[in-house]
Amino acid sequence: MNAYDLDMARLGRIGEALGDGTRRSLYRHVVEAQVPQSAGELGEAFGLHRTVARSHLEKLVEMGLLQVGTRRRAQGGRPAKVYFPSEERLEVQLPPRRYEWLARLLVQLLARLPGDHYEMAIDVGHEHGCNLARASLIDGVVTSADARLTPQEVVQWLGDNGYRARLGNGKPPTVTIDVTNCVYQEVALLAPKMVCAFDQGMICGLLGVSPANHRQVRSILDGDELCRHEITL
Repeated sequence: MNAYDLDMARLGRIGEALGDGTRRSLYRHVVEAQVPQSAGELGEAFGLHRTVARSHLEKLVEMGLLQVGTRRRAQGGRPAKVYFPSEERLEVQLPPRRYEWLARLLVQLLARLPGDHYEMAIDVGHEHGCNLARASLIDGVVTSADARLTPQEVVQWLGDNGYRARLGNGKPPTVTIDVTNCVYQEVALLAPKMVCAFDQGMICGLLGVSPANHRQVRSILDGDELCRHEITL
């Protein structure tokens, strides 16, 4: 089976898995939840019997959209079965596009060029973030040249673009942003320092602050469950 046929088959499976409105709602709820969810909790949230909710969830697990874990019960006994987003990346484009291949090759090319790639990546990311803030992609309204987004708007933009971001418990004037999904993970594994530097610069650009105000204290690529960015406003 060629790449086109594989993409068509995958598209069919995704359509089957997410074609049901209730299943889509359950999937979105799990993705946006801060902690893994049980079938009982989801059933209660959506007015479904636990068995019905579990049936939908298992279909999403079969598709690779969710994965399964366990959670200890406060009262003891058998651990509860819980669901959380899968780390598997699903991407279907028709006709096929191989942007990841190009990104990998460009990263390899950049690594062979002279110069400080880390500082370059920060600068490019910062300029990109500033441009995003200037265009105010949150609400589609073009704003002034010195536009900056609030931390809440930055988290919203990151979430809308797949980062699974949330505000942490930073104390003013420090803002903490936690990201639980690395959208560049496959490419970042080739050049983690450079790719992370781009994201660090972009977040600072969105907030309208200098990259010098940023500190990353945790990283998914280092084995942590999230990337934690601390920015002084």
